[in-house]
Amino acid sequence: MADNATAQVLVKATDLRASAGIAKGLGEELKAPVQNAVTTSETVAGGLTGWSIAGGLGQLGSGWSKPLADLRQRLADTAANLDANAVAHENTERAVAGALVTAPQGAR
Repeated sequence: MADNATAQVLVKATDLRASAGIAKGLGEELKAPVQNAVTTSETVAGGLTGWSIAGGLGQLGSGWSKPLADLRQRLADTAANLDANAVAHENTERAVAGALVTAPQGAR
């Protein structure tokens, strides 16, 4: 998130985790409708054997199956990467805070 007053980028682990949750949720929400659409197009194509539209419906189901599965995987990967980034960010903050606490204080 950008802080417009100071032109700094502020990274919050909670924001990263929230974004990860959204990406994961989108991928999960896509599963049932995608499977339903693919199955329905294949079923309808099978029921219309002999009609000119049957081949197109069959191709629709098989053609969209992989790209939509790839989309779901990219959403899952994005969620995992955002979670990993949140953990790394928290670890860095702890390390920096620990270094500040244990650093010797100079003369005042």
